[in-house]
Amino acid sequence: MGTLSFIFFIYKQITSDEQSYVAGFLPAIVFASLGASFTVFPLAIERRKKISRIIFIISLVIITLHFIFKFLRFPGAAILSLLFFDLFAFVFLPLHTKNRIDKWKQYTRKAWHAIMLSMGDQVSLALVFGGLLSRVFHWPFANVFLFTGLVILSATVIGWNQLFSREIVLRKEAEEKVKEAFVALQEQHTVIEEKNSEILASINYAKRLQGAILPSEKTRKNCLSDSFLIYQPKDIVAGDFYWIEKAGDNVLFAAADCTGHGVPGALVSVVCNNALNRSLKEFGILAPGKILDKTRELVIETFGNSEKEVKDGMDISLCSLNLKSLELKWAGANNSLWLIRAGAGELTEIKGDKQPIGKYAEEKPFTTHVMQLSAGDILYLFTDGYADQFGGPMGKKFKYKQMKDLVTDISGSGMNDQRDKIISVFSDWRGNLEQVDDVCIIGVRV
Repeated sequence: MGTLSFIFFIYKQITSDEQSYVAGFLPAIVFASLGASFTVFPLAIERRKKISRIIFIISLVIITLHFIFKFLRFPGAAILSLLFFDLFAFVFLPLHTKNRIDKWKQYTRKAWHAIMLSMGDQVSLALVFGGLLSRVFHWPFANVFLFTGLVILSATVIGWNQLFSREIVLRKEAEEKVKEAFVALQEQHTVIEEKNSEILASINYAKRLQGAILPSEKTRKNCLSDSFLIYQPKDIVAGDFYWIEKAGDNVLFAAADCTGHGVPGALVSVVCNNALNRSLKEFGILAPGKILDKTRELVIETFGNSEKEVKDGMDISLCSLNLKSLELKWAGANNSLWLIRAGAGELTEIKGDKQPIGKYAEEKPFTTHVMQLSAGDILYLFTDGYADQFGGPMGKKFKYKQMKDLVTDISGSGMNDQRDKIISVFSDWRGNLEQVDDVCIIGVRV
């Protein structure tokens, strides 16, 4: 309403012709609607700035033409001045004010500070500009407009100065807090790195200890000359382990899968490995089924010392091969044995007992399977890590069916070639997916 009153006053000074006065006021309504549209509608700030600059340039052209027409005494000078005031007051000033508000409100804690100060800037500039024009055209209230505009401009300048001073202090305080938080985070990160290094060093040392209880490559070659071993822990240490011992003409070898993987699985594997050694060396048991019975007894006894019930144990496939007679004795706890006869090209599966080495509700003696082998027969002992690996185009498990087809297809190759092929297929199947469990496979050609 104040702006409209100001425009009415200027119109009165420019023309005394009532018809021109009314006709000149009509563009004000049009420009007011246009300015309101630009201000209210959600335009991008860069687009509003561009429109604002165009309107400002048009306003300067119109006021320049006004002075030229007035100097040359051409008709229409009054109309040009009315158009200038309409365009400047109703389109440029609202757009410019909106742009300033959008620019500065992001730098303040409260948006209304930016709104009030930006509007104060525009009102003061309008009053100062109107006062200067009033002095040029000798209109009344020129000094009032100038004085009021300068007072408001001074107030807004002081307001901006105080606002930004306060914002600078607040931002410095925020920066200090961010720096302190960053330093604390760095210190925490350093501590975590040190702890991780210590843990990693401990696990690597545990790997050395676990490696010390596993049969060496030399032992495997001496006992099982034509064989391969695939041993891939999921983590640095494993719950899976392999076991090879020689007793007279017999070679005992096994692939075992203890509960869990990583450090917990490795601890269980030490207990189970020790129980196997004691069953053979301390108690002199040679039959695989009897060894598993005694191993179960020792494992339960070891974990029975805990105040809390421990149900950990292992699944295992255990062979005893007489190197002279080629008689094989085998027993399994949840795990199977695969046999491919020389020249047959068909896989035979001997299934183990459906019970683990450890606490079980329906314990029964383990069965010892006896069979006569011939030269060239191949034995495969394994844990479930290979078959349970997710991968392939659909991200599904590899499964035992596909694993059986694989070993059957490659059974005619040398043992080292078989090992390389099995590892290659596993790597291709897994792709970029994480290894889900420890992998242990033993292949022996008799």
